[in-house]
Amino acid sequence: MYLSLVILWTISALNFCDGAKILGIFPTASFSHQQPLLAVTRALAEKGHELTVITTNPSKTPLKNHREIDISFLYQEWPELQQNRIFSLQERVNAFSHVGDFPLFIEYFSHKALGSNQLQDFIREVNGTTFDLIIYEGLSYSSYLGFSELVGNPAVLSIVTVHPFPISNAKVGNPELPSYIPTIFYPYGHKMSFLERLVNFSINIYCQYIKLRYLDPLHEELIQKYFGNARHTAYELEKNISMMIVSADLATGYPRPLHPNTINVGPMHLRKPDPLPQDLQTWMDQSQDGVIYFSLGSNMKGTSVPANKRAAFIRAFAQLPSYRVLWKWEADERLPGQPDNVLVRKWLPQQSILAHPKTKLFISQVGLQSFQEAISFGIPILGFPMFGDQDFNARKLVDSGAGRAMEFNDISYENVFQNLEQLLTNSSYKENMMKLSQITNDKPMPAIETAVWWIEYVLRHNGANHIKPASMDLAWYQYHCLDVIAAILGAILAVVLIVFYVLRKILTGLTNSKLKRH
Repeated sequence: MYLSLVILWTISALNFCDGAKILGIFPTASFSHQQPLLAVTRALAEKGHELTVITTNPSKTPLKNHREIDISFLYQEWPELQQNRIFSLQERVNAFSHVGDFPLFIEYFSHKALGSNQLQDFIREVNGTTFDLIIYEGLSYSSYLGFSELVGNPAVLSIVTVHPFPISNAKVGNPELPSYIPTIFYPYGHKMSFLERLVNFSINIYCQYIKLRYLDPLHEELIQKYFGNARHTAYELEKNISMMIVSADLATGYPRPLHPNTINVGPMHLRKPDPLPQDLQTWMDQSQDGVIYFSLGSNMKGTSVPANKRAAFIRAFAQLPSYRVLWKWEADERLPGQPDNVLVRKWLPQQSILAHPKTKLFISQVGLQSFQEAISFGIPILGFPMFGDQDFNARKLVDSGAGRAMEFNDISYENVFQNLEQLLTNSSYKENMMKLSQITNDKPMPAIETAVWWIEYVLRHNGANHIKPASMDLAWYQYHCLDVIAAILGAILAVVLIVFYVLRKILTGLTNSKLKRH
């Protein structure tokens, strides 16, 4: 009997997996963010699901069951944002400014994307069709949930490519406790001083204010403009989110409470590294003491580093002639003052370089995906956080003893050389990075398989409403029990007033009696 049930369940699950029709919505023009998102949808397509994916990074090689709506033109919008001082990824950004400018970033890119011919044509195409699930990038793109009403109001699943933060957590009911849960926007660990807790509390409140005051009304405006007369508000559509999958784990973050509808899976974008180009392979193989890899990620350009700071790195590298340096430099001309032990390229295969046995150190912004790749291959990091979650990642790196971090504004030859020397000669950094590697790899299944399993779980259970916490249906004052506290205080105040009134009456009566006797 038991065997029959297992066989029946397996057959039904396999049949179900063949038929799911899924819409993916990934609007961020950032290669590092797109990698884990597309890894998930491509894995689902390989399992037989039918995927239609809105992405800024369409594949050059078509994949069966994986249709892509190309919005890569959004990459061309970054220079205008930077020129107009709306939002820049090429300079150091203060956390409060970063959060405050976030609505401007969302508004600018959302209007550009949703108003484009590509998405307007797609909106007309899918109107009246049916999808089984929407997977969308859960930064703050609630306006894109306007697709829900066009395609039969399917279940919605969110994927975030950073650690959870107040705006994303609010959509799945996770608690934000600033006493020990550090914000991703500051370099704080989970054991904070009073001043750090004060700042952490303030940035959490500010995030909630920005969401309620600016983002929520913005999403309403965008839905009404680009999706017609929507029957549901953006807030109501957010309530339809069944699960949030997080492309992070305890190797890069700290323990915190999460509801069953939030799953930390870890680095979904990792894959078996491709072979290096032969010239690069030979160049790295021939290094005497090893290779230093220098890349500031897919968003910030090496060419954006000011000349005086570049000179500090160049001088430091020249003092390490037994090491070779690979530097991602996005210009056609030679790096000014380039030493003989430095090789520059516009693009470099990062995972393949980090996997090379000669790689000894990674100079990085400490974006989450780069941090995860360094952990996977056990490469210590010299970090220069610039914006977003990079300060948080750098703090975790330093707390773990797996690298060092420097403030970008403090870059000088002396500071750079001292940090390079310590990281290259002290074996503890390598050992501690390997400990993080053990943590991230000690899981029942690889990250991508875990993500696919939970996505299919939501499909099997028609949205999996049983894992949604009731907190998602509470008003903010109910969630924090402010109505209960107010009722208790009101009752106490009423009792105090009654006692005061009775005592006053008694004292008045006693006084009047004494006056009558006299």
